Amino acid sequence: MKKKRKILYNVLSVFFISSAISCMPINVTEPGTAVKTGKAEVPMVLARAEQPAAAPAAPAAAKGGADLYAQSPEPLTVVQCAQCHTGVFNKIKNDGGRHRINCQDCHQQFHSYNPVKNNWNEIMPKCSQCHTQPHGPNFLDCMTCHIIPHTPLNVPMNDMLANQCGNCHSGPSGQLTQFPSAHTEQGCTACHHTKHGAIPSCMECHEPHIPDQPVEACKSCHPVHRPLDITYKTGTEATCGACHDQVYKVWVASPSKHSGVACAKCHEKHGKIPQCTNCHKQPHDPKMLEKFPSCLDCHINTHNPPINK
Repeated sequence: MKKKRKILYNVLSVFFISSAISCMPINVTEPGTAVKTGKAEVPMVLARAEQPAAAPAAPAAAKGGADLYAQSPEPLTVVQCAQCHTGVFNKIKNDGGRHRINCQDCHQQFHSYNPVKNNWNEIMPKCSQCHTQPHGPNFLDCMTCHIIPHTPLNVPMNDMLANQCGNCHSGPSGQLTQFPSAHTEQGCTACHHTKHGAIPSCMECHEPHIPDQPVEACKSCHPVHRPLDITYKTGTEATCGACHDQVYKVWVASPSKHSGVACAKCHEKHGKIPQCTNCHKQPHDPKMLEKFPSCLDCHINTHNPPINK
């Protein structure tokens, strides 16, 4: 009886062990690769039939040889240059003016600087490639003013420019000489002190005639390089009234037609006293004119002349 139980025990043990082995998952992976089993990573080995196919052989060009040089290289584009030279690209993009051109139009040699040869001047482009003395013989060294060629219009004011303004800007220079004023004594750099082409506000030095007066109103009367040669324009009546306040009050309150006529219509220049006959024909007969030759003998105040009621 005991012998039969022992045999049955052995048979059942073999059965359960075989069943457990057959139910174990088979993990397919590369030789030596760890496989997650839920508790730890266990190295598994693939069966020969499940080994991956061998990688294709690398092309000859990847290994080296003449195939590497079978194609001709394409020239670099502006965007490709900008991948390294981002700062230069942004300067040209934002303030490059007419220098927004292909990089290689100027830089025909690049990445060829040799510190041993110190060949910087040889490989850098010359302004004369495109420009031929644009400012005359007094300005031969372009880099003196155009310090950064990638932003050629950004020209900081310097001593050389301050002494040479009249060579190019003969009009303003001549006006400052012909029409002396406080502006003549200041010189160009007193106003244009930041960079070439900078237009300052009149309010940097002058108080406005009226509150919130726009700069355009200043320039409409005062040519900046001959500020005392004042020429009025219509629409500046309030500015006139800032100084001529009594006359302005009378003119505004007048019921006559003169209150509808702009100051500049009669006073084309500052201080100019017009003749009534510029607008009015002789309204009276010669005998009255002999007795009262001046219109102001009767029409005492030109800004508020008598009217017929």
